[in-house]
Amino acid sequence: MKIFHRTIQSELIKICSRRVWWVIAALVVVLQPIFAIIVAKSYVQIGLDATPETHPDILVEAIPPLDYIGLEVVLFGLLPMVVFGGMIGASEYKHHELRTTLLCQSSRMQVFLAKVLALLICSTFVSFLSIYATISTMHFSLGELGLHPLYLSSIAWQFIGFSALDWILLTLLSFGIGMLFRNAIVPLIFLVPQVFNLGTYLARRWEWGEYLPVAAGNLLFATPTDPLEHEPLKGGIVLLIWVMLALVTSYYTFIRRDVGGKY
Repeated sequence: MKIFHRTIQSELIKICSRRVWWVIAALVVVLQPIFAIIVAKSYVQIGLDATPETHPDILVEAIPPLDYIGLEVVLFGLLPMVVFGGMIGASEYKHHELRTTLLCQSSRMQVFLAKVLALLICSTFVSFLSIYATISTMHFSLGELGLHPLYLSSIAWQFIGFSALDWILLTLLSFGIGMLFRNAIVPLIFLVPQVFNLGTYLARRWEWGEYLPVAAGNLLFATPTDPLEHEPLKGGIVLLIWVMLALVTSYYTFIRRDVGGKY
């Protein structure tokens, strides 16, 4: 057990020492709240009761109700998290890092579990921190029009949890696909177009589109003004199935094939 704990610590250090971790953290923890300030200032100028009919040159969709304001900005950070998961999953097969890891811990099962747990810890931390900071900053910038920036509301906290769960599961899905194919491009080709509204478009056109991972994740925190309905149970189950399939498949191939790489 001590060896397993040390393996988890090693994987955490490995993730946190990568440049991509700090780039992603800066994007979602710093840049996303700054984007929230810009959006909040525009809301203050036009008013929270503005609609696409009254401001067709500014608004494409209606402004969400007060308890849901800020969630529209949270979608900005989903793309960096997907990229992060795919790069972490594929990076072990480069520069023979995996060979070095297996010299210290010969159990491939424990190595794989340690990698998943380390990524889960990192993605959970940065997801909750970024999403809370974004929504809190948004309401702080709204001034008297917004909620209390520290306490928010019960609905806001509930949707912070749903949004963070979506980020975490999609990060793990991207990691699993990246490790399965030993390439970060594959999860990006699969997930990035869905992040850029392709998943929502397909879900609106065909019922089966809601079973794509990003569209299912959108069901977790869909607001009353979103095109998709808020169905957290359905969305969570579908997305969890995607994640489990990716992780189980990548685990099976991880323990049975050569670590690869050329000298």
